[in-house]
Amino acid sequence: MAESDYDYDENDDSVDDSDDDVTPEVDDEVVSPEVAAKARDEVMTAESLSPSAKENLRRQLEEEMERFLASGGRIREVPPDPDAV
Repeated sequence: MAESDYDYDENDDSVDDSDDDVTPEVDDEVVSPEVAAKARDEVMTAESLSPSAKENLRRQLEEEMERFLASGGRIREVPPDPDAV
């Protein structure tokens, strides 16, 4: 094969992996490495789900909420924190 048979460019910046080591921050609070790792894992899992898998999770959540409300559970609205931005 000739070198021109490959579509490889060393300087190709089309892939951005700058967010690979992002640690969640909450204002000035320090987030433990375990919590940050769990958050990253949850985001990666959610992003990797197929649309049908996401729809199944939505349906499951809706059923659980209906059971909660049917058993006397209540949903109360919590006012937004005026200091939160």
